[in-house]
Amino acid sequence: MGTTSENALALSQAEAAISDLKAANAALIDRADDLENRSRRASLRIVNVPEGIERGTDMVEFAADLLKEIMGDQPGIVRGPVVARGPCSAQVWPRPVVVCFHRYQEKERSLRWARQHQMQHKGKPLRIYPDLSAGLSKKRAAFKNIKAALYEGGIQFRLLYPARRRVSYEGENHNFDMPGDAEVFFQRIIKATSTTLNEALN
Repeated sequence: MGTTSENALALSQAEAAISDLKAANAALIDRADDLENRSRRASLRIVNVPEGIERGTDMVEFAADLLKEIMGDQPGIVRGPVVARGPCSAQVWPRPVVVCFHRYQEKERSLRWARQHQMQHKGKPLRIYPDLSAGLSKKRAAFKNIKAALYEGGIQFRLLYPARRRVSYEGENHNFDMPGDAEVFFQRIIKATSTTLNEALN
């Protein structure tokens, strides 16, 4: 049985090793998530396609015809088992349809078109989103509140890959990887400056 000082040293070394392992694990998770999202770069997720409507039809052909019907074009869709419904779940119905394109540019063109138009298929509204991993979707969703505040304040902002927000204010760009940092900037800089300006005008 070791002395108190030896036990304290062993405990300190164990805590340091655990901390290093946590950091290494987090780095591996981020790397795996990055690789997953890069593999999805040419894919889109079509939401609210009625369940079973593709029954009896090849999914690739169905997706191509669907996009041609709603967009008036038929982008180059990959031939192979990469166009399919997601896993069946009682909580998600109808299941999204994931479409992989031959070229990244075709996917981006389709996504831009979808953002500028209201899409319907047989009277049902459709939505098209980038096909992101659950981890990246969660990171982007964390900026929801600050996005709303910036929008209401008329402040320009944009998304930088993978989940960084760039806020343009008074001729300068400010990048934020964490929503908390963006919220602090908004409260301390933008909101405070606006309040001071309003007081001066009044």
